[in-house]
Amino acid sequence: MAAVEKGALETMGTVQAFQAVSKTQVGPEAIAAYKRDGVICLRGVFDEDWLAVMENGIDLFMEQEAARESAANVVVKGEGDDGSFRYATMMWKTLEPFRHVIFDSHAPDLFGSLLETARLNLYYDFLLIKQAGCRSAVTPWHQDHSYYCMNGTKLINCWTALDHIPTETALRFVKGSHLPGDVFRAVHFSPGEEYAGTIKERPLPPDFESMDDVEILTCAMEPGDTLVWNSRTFHSAPGNHLDRRRAALSLNFAGDDVTYLDMPQDPDPPVRGEGLVDGGTITCETFPLLRSW
Repeated sequence: MAAVEKGALETMGTVQAFQAVSKTQVGPEAIAAYKRDGVICLRGVFDEDWLAVMENGIDLFMEQEAARESAANVVVKGEGDDGSFRYATMMWKTLEPFRHVIFDSHAPDLFGSLLETARLNLYYDFLLIKQAGCRSAVTPWHQDHSYYCMNGTKLINCWTALDHIPTETALRFVKGSHLPGDVFRAVHFSPGEEYAGTIKERPLPPDFESMDDVEILTCAMEPGDTLVWNSRTFHSAPGNHLDRRRAALSLNFAGDDVTYLDMPQDPDPPVRGEGLVDGGTITCETFPLLRSW
């Protein structure tokens, strides 16, 4: 799948951005835009104090966990790149700063208001660090939902910038691509590889680069800004050709229509919870209930 070229920036639209109306409510205009576009940007969700907690979590991760490579803790460095791309998930189970953000901040209330849900579960956390000069660390077009052992429509990725992110290195989204509701095949980010048990009945992702009838959205971000998108919204990201880090903390939440999917494919993140049954609740130790309204 071809990556979005830097020269195409001038043809892209802008993700609609909002200030939350309060610490715990995104507001009706943000909800309407999310439903229409499948993605919005919420400005200044986390202040300097919470950003400091996240950075403390990164420091602890690098000290305690970074050397333990696994399917949930990966480092990739492309040939000829100066820097590497690191990502890790389920950090809240071992690192208190990330647990503090998830369980003690206003995030579940705020993001839950966007979903208009009666309850909210944590699905997973996800740290992404593209170091300076990891130019080949391109994320192909994909839907998050393709990798999830979950059914339902109220699944969101809440992706908080920890650095200034210009449009050159920002995420790109296909506007409204969540609306048909289809789930496409999981594409492995390493060329030539695929997930065990890949669901081949699902169609491959469309070739958006050759389509004239789609609108690509992007936006620059400052630390504390959060992109929120539906799990069925197609998105991609370029590598980092800049001389500084591009880091983000992604928190993924599930609303009240989400149930467990006992699929044959290996899920990503590589966790399935405890004692879950197909079509049943996802609430368990790994996917805890955070809020009930």
